[in-house]
Amino acid sequence: MLKKITAISLALTLTACANTDALDANISSLSNKVDALSAQVADLETQQQSAAADAKAVKAAAMQASADAKAANERIDNVVASYKK
Repeated sequence: MLKKITAISLALTLTACANTDALDANISSLSNKVDALSAQVADLETQQQSAAADAKAVKAAAMQASADAKAANERIDNVVASYKK
């Protein structure tokens, strides 16, 4: 019985040692994939910040155009009112 347990323990030890290279390769592969995804996330964050800044600029331009149009309409209304008098 003791010989069987020793033989099984030896076989498991040899199997575990043989798998460390494969495990290291898998870990390295996964680390590379995580690094690539991290780079993609950083790039997407930069693009999102740029898009948000562009949207903010467009909103400000639209608000300014609206204010300018309102002022122009008031001037036109004043010109039309002066002709009626």
